[in-house]
Amino acid sequence: MEYKIFGPARQPPDDFKEDLAALCRLDDNQRDALAEWFLSAQSYDPWGPELPPIIAASTLLPEQFEQTASLVRDLLYAWQRYGLELADIERDLLLLGCSGEERRVAAALLERLSSVKKRAWIDVLKGYQEVTGLPNVIDVDIVWNARPIFGADANSYWPGDGDETAYKRLFGLVYLATIEITASDASGQEQRIAVQMTEEAFGRLLVSIRRASEQLDTFKDYTKAAIERTGALKGAK
Repeated sequence: MEYKIFGPARQPPDDFKEDLAALCRLDDNQRDALAEWFLSAQSYDPWGPELPPIIAASTLLPEQFEQTASLVRDLLYAWQRYGLELADIERDLLLLGCSGEERRVAAALLERLSSVKKRAWIDVLKGYQEVTGLPNVIDVDIVWNARPIFGADANSYWPGDGDETAYKRLFGLVYLATIEITASDASGQEQRIAVQMTEEAFGRLLVSIRRASEQLDTFKDYTKAAIERTGALKGAK
């Protein structure tokens, strides 16, 4: 059987009907909160580190929000990506054996969100670009440690060096930052790397990050202006 909302695969994901049922189990106030988030959000990532304020103020549990928001985002994406009509989506839901209540709830919510379907489509495309290519950094942990400075290492004593007790003499401390970076590739495989930095190197890193941030602002201003000029030229043709 051919469905229109699942693209080239033409088959629903394993958890599609379960997610749709979860959407139907929400009460009207919870669906209102979900809709308001879609209408006001600039990015549609339901797996962020913190719940959006409008969701946190509702009775939606984090797992409910993640499950239902990802479903609605996928439906909005398909609606825009494949040039569908709302009736096409309702037809597919009927073919999938969804109940009349499930179809009614989904259609009503999608109709309410029709103005942001293009934004949801672009947001999904942006997400694809963010995970394609090299692994992405998903977490950075920084811990400071103090390492003692002895007159000699425990394993480097030579009887003829003139000071048989140098390895026991403590002259101070050196401070080192241990930085652990966790990255994930497009398939979700995680990898970790840990490095250490001196205070001086850490200071240079902070300066580099600040300067790179300033470069990003300049780059974004330039590309935004270029895109606007291109759009103006296309509109004049």
